[in-house]
Amino acid sequence: MTRTSTYNVLVGATVAVGSFTYGFGFAAFATSVGQPGFYEYFNLTTVGPGAAYTNHILGAVNALFFFGACVGAIGAGPLADKIGRKWTLFTAALISVIGGALAAGSVHVAMLIVVRVIQGSGLGALATMVPIYLAEASTPSKRGMLTGLHGFFLVSGYNISAWVGLGCHFSKDLTFGWRGPIAFTCVPPIILLIGCIWIPESPRWLIANNRVDEAWKVLSRLHSDANDVDEMAAHEEFYQMTRQIEFESSTPGGYLEILRNPRYRKRAFLSCFIQLAANSTGALVINYYSVIIYENLGLTGYMPLLMYCIYTLIGALGNLFSLLTIDRTGRRFALLTGFSGCLVAVVLETAMVGRFVTSSTPNKDGQKVAIFAIMFFVFFYGLFIDAASFIYSSEVYPTNIRSRGVAMATFTYFAACITYVTPGATAIANIGYKYFIVFICLTVVTIIVVFFYYPETKGKSLEELAELFGDPVVVHLTDATDEQKMEMDLDIKNQLIAEHREDVE
Repeated sequence: MTRTSTYNVLVGATVAVGSFTYGFGFAAFATSVGQPGFYEYFNLTTVGPGAAYTNHILGAVNALFFFGACVGAIGAGPLADKIGRKWTLFTAALISVIGGALAAGSVHVAMLIVVRVIQGSGLGALATMVPIYLAEASTPSKRGMLTGLHGFFLVSGYNISAWVGLGCHFSKDLTFGWRGPIAFTCVPPIILLIGCIWIPESPRWLIANNRVDEAWKVLSRLHSDANDVDEMAAHEEFYQMTRQIEFESSTPGGYLEILRNPRYRKRAFLSCFIQLAANSTGALVINYYSVIIYENLGLTGYMPLLMYCIYTLIGALGNLFSLLTIDRTGRRFALLTGFSGCLVAVVLETAMVGRFVTSSTPNKDGQKVAIFAIMFFVFFYGLFIDAASFIYSSEVYPTNIRSRGVAMATFTYFAACITYVTPGATAIANIGYKYFIVFICLTVVTIIVVFFYYPETKGKSLEELAELFGDPVVVHLTDATDEQKMEMDLDIKNQLIAEHREDVE
C-alpha cells in the first residue's frame, strides 16, 4: 500500500489554505457584528424599536452571503471538471480577494450586502474544491487525515478571525474595529493564489482528461516511498486508478445523471444529508450569533468576543485530533459519537437558558452552565463531526461525478445555513431557547439515519468504495488474493517493459 509522503502533506496543507480562507471569511462578519463601531457606522441599534430592523439587516447580509456561497459551490463543480481542480481553486481565491476588499470598503449597508454575495461565491467555491482535491491526492490509508485538513484549517480560520476581532475591539478607531476583521480576509486567499502556482493538478483529473503521463509523474511524487525503489505500490495504485476511471468514463456525468442513476442518487443522499445534518445541530447558528448569545447570558465588554475565541479554539483543536485519529476509528464511529454528544449539549443549553436565563430572575450559575454547554457542544462537533462530514461527502463519489457531487453537498450545507442562520438573530431575540428545540429534534433524526444507512468507508481506495454502492470495482488492491496481486504486478511490469521499448525506439 502506498505511503503518504512529506510532499503530499505539504501540498495538502497548501490547498487547505482555501479552507482557512473560507473559515476566516465566514467568521469575520460574526466578529464585526460584535463591534460597537459596526452599529454606529451603519446607524443601527440593538435595543428599542430599531432592534427589529437591525436583526432584519443582519439576516439579509447573512442570507445573501450564503446565497453567493450556494452559487459558488454549484458553479465550482462543472468548472472543476472543465479547467481542473487547481485552476478552479485559483479562480475562487481571486474572487475571494476581490469580494473581501470590497466588503471591507463598504460605505453603506446596501453595498455590504451586495459585495458579501461576491465574497460568498468565492468562499463557497473554495469550500467545495478543497475536500475534492485533498481526497483525490490522498493515499487510502491516510485519506481521513489529509481530507481532514479541510475541517481543521476551516475552524482554524474561525479561531484566528476571532482573535483578530478581539484585537480590533480595543482599537480607538471604532470604524477599524469592524472593518479590520473583514479587511484581513484578503490575506489568506492571496497566499493561496501564490500556492496554486506551485501545487500540481489532481492526478485523477489528469487521468480522466487523458493526460496519463502527467498524472503518473504527479502521483509518483505525491506517493513516493524511499523503501519502495521500484515504486510498485505507486504503480499498483496508478493501475487501479486508470482502469477504474476508464470504466467510469463510459457512464455519463452531470447533475441530472446523479439524480437519474439510482447508485449515484444514493451517494448524493448520503453526501448531502450529512451536510444538512451537521448544520441541523445548530452549529452555525451558535457560531454565527455566539457574541449575541454570550451577551444574552450576561457577559459584557470584550468578554463575548473572548468566549468566542475560546469556543473556536476548542473546535480547531478537536478537528486536529480528529484528523489524526479518524483513519483508525472510522467515519461511522465519529459521526454517531459526535451527533450524540451535540444532542446532549444542546439539550443542556436549552434547559439552562429556558430555566435560568430568560426567566424574570436570572441565575448566574445557570448562565455558567449554559456557557459550559456551548463549549461542550463545540468539543463534540469539532472532534467528531466537522472533519468526518466533509471527508464522507467527498470520498463516496466516483471520479466522473465527484466534483459535481461534492458541489451538491456543499450547496446543501449553505442552503441549510440560509434556512437556520438567516432567521437566527430574530429567533434568538423573540423566542430564545425554543429555537434550539428544533435542532434537538433534527439531531435525533440524524442519529437514527446515520446508524441505519451509513456504511463505513475507511481504509479503502476511492475506486474500491464503488463496491459499497453496487458498482463494479475493476481492480482490487485492499482485499486482493495473492494470485490476483501477482497477475496485476505482471501486467504492470509488462506495461513498463513496453513503455521502455517505445522510449528506446
